[in-house]
Amino acid sequence: MSLEKSLEASLTDGVGTIELNRPEQMNALTVELVASLGEMAASLVEQGARVLVLSGRGPAFCAGADLSLVDRALAGEPAPVLTPLVEGLHASLKRLRGLPVPLVAAVEGPAVGAGLGLALAADLRVLGKGARLIPGYMGIGSSPDGGVSYFLTRMLGSARAAALLLRNRPVGADEAVALGLAESVAEQGSALEAARQLARALTGTPPLALLRVRELVDRATVLGLADQLDLEQRLVTELWGTHDFTEGVRAFVERRKPEFRGD
Repeated sequence: MSLEKSLEASLTDGVGTIELNRPEQMNALTVELVASLGEMAASLVEQGARVLVLSGRGPAFCAGADLSLVDRALAGEPAPVLTPLVEGLHASLKRLRGLPVPLVAAVEGPAVGAGLGLALAADLRVLGKGARLIPGYMGIGSSPDGGVSYFLTRMLGSARAAALLLRNRPVGADEAVALGLAESVAEQGSALEAARQLARALTGTPPLALLRVRELVDRATVLGLADQLDLEQRLVTELWGTHDFTEGVRAFVERRKPEFRGD
């Protein structure tokens, strides 16, 4: 199934896969692609996906914004051309992060600029040996978009994030794992299958608890300890009244696999 020719989707055994399908353009982002991304992900979840995998076909995960779009922007006033791209990308990222299923990115080759943002927006990343995470922004006189500053700061801390952005230095697969930017490294060309294997192990993730984990981790960098403890108490108290909490506790006591429903 496909909502747009530059995106391809499939659903097998609870694992939904979305592939950026512009290999000749290194999966560079267009307005149409980013507008369809969040819609396609939500559609897969509605059809029963319990985990999503995001990948790119060909030699690159995503090279960032499409250069033809950038060239057109430079020929006149940039904002009317580039604003729809950024707004569409950010809307899709918000939608992806709001879906109650884990998101795994399978990264082969370069993930540059906004493409890096797509990879970092996933809960987990599997990198092929030839993968490279490249900020790219300082090289073109730009500041980050696509959530890159947000995710890098939370994953690396402010000093390391600033250094990586300012130096604009590519991070290879092994270094990415060492820094905590990726879960694991797969043989080159095998990242998608390794990500799907990881995804299959995550199909039983409790949806509501996943959303609360994301919220707690996001807020932990801006709240003081007292406020974070209050937030933890409020969220865990809310979960006590759900089917999933009751089912999880009963399954633990009965030594069986829980069947979470997201309510």
